Amino acid sequence: MDPVSVPAPVSAYDPVSVRKVTGPEAAWRPGDVVLDADGNIRVRSTNPEWPWDYPNEGLTRARLGGPSVPDGGLEERQVPRPLILLVRGGQAVGGRRVEESAPV
Repeated sequence: MDPVSVPAPVSAYDPVSVRKVTGPEAAWRPGDVVLDADGNIRVRSTNPEWPWDYPNEGLTRARLGGPSVPDGGLEERQVPRPLILLVRGGQAVGGRRVEESAPV
């Protein structure tokens, strides 16, 4: 049996793992729900210092219909890449892996 090649895990504190979103997604949007490289669910916030947060108890939409946006609790470097976009605008998007470019 041939050994399976498994890539080394990306450290949550590896500055190289911080990327800018490109392509159809253009930029992360508040309320985006993603699956990170460690299998954790994360939600994009509006806080510039803490742009990611832990998910709440299951709501993807706010009471008035817009996306549910958390206050922020995680720095950009604490969310290991690659990310898989699960929910945008409060609706499922089919689990697209987001290709990110190197930091500028």
